[in-house]
Amino acid sequence: MRTFQKVKGAPILERETKRIIGTVSDLVLSDEVTKVKGYWVQTRKWWSKKHYLSLEEITHEDGDGLYVDKGTTLTLMPKKKNKRLIDGNGHLIGKPILEQDGTMVGIIEDVYFLPDSGMIVGYELTEGLFSDFTKGIRLLKPKLPLIQREESFMVLKES
Repeated sequence: MRTFQKVKGAPILERETKRIIGTVSDLVLSDEVTKVKGYWVQTRKWWSKKHYLSLEEITHEDGDGLYVDKGTTLTLMPKKKNKRLIDGNGHLIGKPILEQDGTMVGIIEDVYFLPDSGMIVGYELTEGLFSDFTKGIRLLKPKLPLIQREESFMVLKES
């Protein structure tokens, strides 16, 4: 299981040469916000656009970074609106999660996902700084996918 905070800023390296291709700056999510499709990558050139690297392109991970095969190319992000974790339209960070009756469960701080499949398995939630100190940060592992509302998400309870 992986969190975005663990991979944020991680270098993307060619496996054989260990040449740095770029660094992870965000996660690209599926339209249903149930899976991580890949990484939003910042290359070393300041004038370059951000690029996309699919999870399938990652061949190995360790404490030094994420590795890809030699010759793997980053693709430019398509012009269509992509859902991302921290930036862009439809981002997740800072959005509230509500129960069906409208009660706020918490605000999304991070996501837990499986690095092989990209499936989002949990959400790190906060209720504010004071609550984080007194109660701790909360982990929500919903059995059903979240339902996206205009500016929030709803968690369904199993019946």
